[in-house]
This record gives sequence, structure tokens and C-alpha cells, in this order.
Amino acid sequence: MRRRTKIAIAATSAATGAAAIAARAAGKYCTEVGDQTAMRDRAARVGEPGVDGDAFLHHLAEAIRITTVVYVERDRNDPQDIYAIHEFLAATYPRTHERCTVETVNDLSLLYTWHGTDPKADPILVMAHMDVVPIEPGTEDDWAVDPFSGAIVDGYLWGRGALDDKGPMIAIMEAVEHLVDDGFEPTRSVMITFGHDEELGGAHGAANVARLLTERGVHPWFVVDEGGAVADSLPPLTESQVALVKTAEKGYVDLELTATADGGHSSIPPRTTAIGALSQAIHRLESHPAPAHIDILEPMFEALGPYLDPKLRPILTNLKVTGPIVTKLMSARPSTDATIRTSTAVTMISGGVKPNVLPQEARAVVNFRIIPGESIASTVEHVRRVVGTGIAIEPYGEMRAEPSAVSSTASEAWQVLETSIEETFPEAVVAPWTLTGATDSRYFADIAGDIYGFAPFTGDVDATFGSIHGTGERIRISDAEAAVSFFCRLIRNAS
Repeated sequence: MRRRTKIAIAATSAATGAAAIAARAAGKYCTEVGDQTAMRDRAARVGEPGVDGDAFLHHLAEAIRITTVVYVERDRNDPQDIYAIHEFLAATYPRTHERCTVETVNDLSLLYTWHGTDPKADPILVMAHMDVVPIEPGTEDDWAVDPFSGAIVDGYLWGRGALDDKGPMIAIMEAVEHLVDDGFEPTRSVMITFGHDEELGGAHGAANVARLLTERGVHPWFVVDEGGAVADSLPPLTESQVALVKTAEKGYVDLELTATADGGHSSIPPRTTAIGALSQAIHRLESHPAPAHIDILEPMFEALGPYLDPKLRPILTNLKVTGPIVTKLMSARPSTDATIRTSTAVTMISGGVKPNVLPQEARAVVNFRIIPGESIASTVEHVRRVVGTGIAIEPYGEMRAEPSAVSSTASEAWQVLETSIEETFPEAVVAPWTLTGATDSRYFADIAGDIYGFAPFTGDVDATFGSIHGTGERIRISDAEAAVSFFCRLIRNAS
């Protein structure tokens, strides 16, 4: 129970795929876990009449076989793979491409506009991304199937991108194709964008789409991107099925810490070398975490209130009184601690060139995921205060993002999304949560109303959603009709 507690209380580390899960038991991982979670599948789903789940599965498998892997070293990335996805979408969804205005943005990202009958109504924006992360070297044999095969085994469709994020992309396209076939005409325009570099930060894809919409004066009523899903349960909180919807996401910044010292021969060392000074700074930083923001959990606990374990309900729904206790409990485990404060992760370090030479410089890169309520500036100030003097602090790399605002759970946009989820997954409790990762939707914060994250797939928080970016990524084939139906309903209900 304790192990499940750290994953389930916030469900965060699993749903974001921020790190590959530890369970990599070769072939056993895929077959045994697949069999067990398939047997536990008790999700209620309601499909739309006429939706073809088999077509969704077939087309998703085809999309997975187009290996749109992106690497941090951008010169390794082949644009032909993205062009192949463009061609695949055009060939597979001809009526959508006839009805919608289709634009390429910065040559590789896609923007579809299905024009509504009311040009004065703000559009909705639905998002996904075409790119996927690589298979971690050395883990290829841990997959029971080829990770780029889209194979159906043990009740699942397996492959890189099945959840993140080709599954949602294909579900969106299937939904639009179905609605066009059905003769549906949206009142408000429906905009769809598929980025090509989300896994690298989206600076060349979604950022340019957002810039284009800004120039055109487009203000989406709401945005739906990745960042949530339907969990079978959240033990020990509740055994109920929970549809987690992202209403906020953490910010991101990397900071480089540099210590300097006189060089020389190691036979006459100073009391503290550059590496020693840097090590002390890192120790201070890890020993003094950023402040906790326990109030960020209140909306989720409030939504789950009637469904919480009766023993936990009075503690979790009264944070103004029990906040210090809950903070202590949440801080005890990495996955839950990350949901209440800005996280600190030392990820890179360098210094020294030879065993008998004193280094003149030592460097470390620290990654921070910034909790809403804080900022990049407040994070830098926290680091300066903690590490003290003698350590230079500079931004590292191109990627940085402020934490998002928290989208409303009382707006009409939320009601549209909540209704669409409840119509598709009638037994799920819809609850807001904060994503510990960053998504492409953040680029639309200045022009959009509410920004949400939800993917219409069910699963075990640990085994299924923990496979994102890891070994054995997959979706349940029983979700096929529901995934397409959700986006059909979202578009209909928004009109």
C-alpha cells in the first residue's frame, strides 16, 4: 500500500511520463502486466453511434509505424518522418482535408480550421503532437513487441506514441472525419493543431502556431491538450474511477551553477576546491527545498470528496487545518512531494581534467519544475539565497517556461469538457489536477481562455500511464470507440 500511495495520491509521476518507470522486467513486463491490467479493466464507456473503433486502432497502428522520433541533437532529426505523417493524415482523412483549411506552420507543424457557422464565436482549439521520444538505448529487448509495430497483444495496442501523443491525435482526426460524414456543422470554429517538436519544448512548432494565431487576432474559447486521463482508481484515496483533467501545469527552468578556484598541482590543494565548493552548494540546495503550496491540491480533493476513503476524507478536505500534516506526508515521497512544491533535480555535473590537476572550474545543471504560485524569478532568488556567495548562477539551455495560470472549474468551458467526459465515461469522477510536466498548450496562455489537458484513455495509474516515455507504452483496445466518441462529443457540446 505504501508504494501505491506515493503514485496514487497525486498520480503525477505516472501521468506525465517524466521518467521511465522502474518496472522493466523484460518480456514479463509486457505480457504479465498487460494480462493483469486487462483483467482489471472495469471501465464503463459509452460510444457514439457509428464510431468505428477498429478503424481507430488500425490507423493508430499505422501512425506508430511512422517513427517520428525526435532527439535533443536537432541535426539528428529527419523531417521526412514528419512529412510522412502529413501525407498519412491527408490520405487517411480525405473528408476532413476537404472540409477544413489545412496549413503547415514553420514547414512541419499542422493547423486545421473547421470553420463554424457563427464567425463571431471564438473557436475551440484541440491539440496533440506528432513527435515521440526515442526508445532508451539498451531497453529495446525489454519490449515484448517491436515498439514501432503498433501490435495488438493481450488486449492492448502497443507502441511508442500510443499514449503520448499519437493516440489522441488519431482520435481527434477520426472524430472530425466521423462528424463530417454525419453532416455535422459546428456553430463555432474548431481549430486543431499538431506540433512537431513538443518533446523538445515546442519552440519551433506550437510556439509558432500560437504566434500565428496571435497575429490573426484569434482567441480560442478554450484549449484541450494532453495532460490527463481516466485512472481505474487512486488507491488509497478512492477505488472510484477518476478522470483527471489538467487545469494547470508547472513551469520549467534549468540553472547552471559554477564554482571557480585557483588551479595548480593536486599535491598542494586549498581547503576547498572548485568541486568541493560546488558540492557544498548542491548539498545546501537539496537540503533546503522550495516552499510547499499545499493549497494547490484543494480543488482535486474537493472534487473527490464524496468518493474519498472515509478515514482520509476529513484530513484531505480540511487543508486549512490539516495542511501541515498533509504537507509532511506529501513531502516524504518524491512523487507526491513534486505535486506541492517546485522540484529540484541536479541532472548534470562536470569538473576536472586529470587526477593530479586542481580544477579551476566546476559546473552543475539543476532542473526546476516550478509550482503555480512561484515563478522563474522566485526560483532563481531561492537558489541564490540557499547556495550563498561564491557560486555563479546562470540560465542553461533554451527551454524555460513560467508555470501556468490555473484554469477555471466553474466556467462554461469546464462544463462542456466535464459533460463530454461524463457522457463517455459515466462512472468516472471528474477531478482537476496540476501536471508536473510542461506541454505545448502553454504557448497559448496569452490568447486563450481556459486551458485543459485530457486524453480519453483508461488505465492503471502505475502500469499503464507509467509506460509513457518508458517500456511498454500502450492503450487498451477497449478504449477505441470511447476515445473517438469523446472528441465527437467535445466538438458537438462546444457548439
